[in-house]
Order: sequence, then C-alpha cells, then structure tokens
Amino acid sequence: MSNIPTRRSFLALTGTAAAASLAGCSRFGSTDQSADGSEDPVTVQITAAEEEVTSLREEIEADIESGDLSQQEGQLEYRERRLELVESAATSFEESVSDSEFTIEESETAYGLFLVAGSADAILSELRNGSVGGVYPGDQYEQRVQQQQQQAQRREQQRALLEQQQQAADNETTNETNETDG
Repeated sequence: MSNIPTRRSFLALTGTAAAASLAGCSRFGSTDQSADGSEDPVTVQITAAEEEVTSLREEIEADIESGDLSQQEGQLEYRERRLELVESAATSFEESVSDSEFTIEESETAYGLFLVAGSADAILSELRNGSVGGVYPGDQYEQRVQQQQQQAQRREQQRALLEQQQQAADNETTNETNETDG
C-alpha cells in the first residue's frame, strides 16, 4: 500500500478536525486552559463496531424474512441489541481510558456517553481510531443523556404496546379455537 494520501483520507481528516473544532477541541498544540487550570471537558459518544452492527442487522432481517419476528418486533429487537453493542463498546472504552491522556468526569455507559477532559490530541486520536463516534461541546452532555433516556422510555412503551397487541391476538385466537370446539 502507498502512503500517498487519498481524497477519502483527506476528507476524513478534515471532517474529524471540523468536528473537533465544533466540539471545542480547537486547541491543537495549544496549552490554553480554562481559568481553573484544567482543559474544558467535551462530550464523547461511543459507537458500536460497524461489523457488529452489520451482522446484527443481517440477523434481524433474516428473522423477519423467516417469519420469526414481525417488522415491528424486528425494529425493537434491533434497537435494543444495538444499544447493548454500544454499552459493550462504552465499557471497553471506559476500561481503556486509564492509559489515556484524558479522564472521564461523568459517564452514562448504557448510552455510550462520556464527559471527558484532557488532551485534545488524545481525544481526537480516539475519534480517529473509531471507538468514539462523535465529539460534542461539554455543555451538551446532560442534553444528550436526557435524549437517550427519552428514547429508552419510548422503546419501553413500544415494547409494552407490542406485548399487549400480541396478548390480545393470542386471546382472540384462543377464543376462536374455543368457539369452534364448542
């Protein structure tokens, strides 16, 4: 392979730099710090490995096509299991931070959200390595946690509704069977 930069790698690098800049990590090589002597924290969003997500999607699609899951059940199953993949990736990230040049100030591992402070270069390195899917301003941490909590509540409501519908359908089938037997 050649070390000549491709257009794709150039665009990826500029996209990473733009995201970091928007997130407040624009102090490349700078020693600027906040008034209390520490660097401003940023919010990082951990994502699941793309291969795992693709495999999960294919598995769920196969279950839907075979009739093992309805479309609605498949969508819920996909969301829940993808969240499990994110939580697993977030746990791995959290364990690996001890070797990094940044620290975790707050975390919601279940949602893959962390408020981190430290070296902008180290944070950007994690973004480039793929374990971090996004870097956002630190003041967005609480908002993103609340969004994830609301989505979790909606998933629970959808799951409960789906179970009620399945139970009603099962009861209707049982009643029809009893009527034909009687």
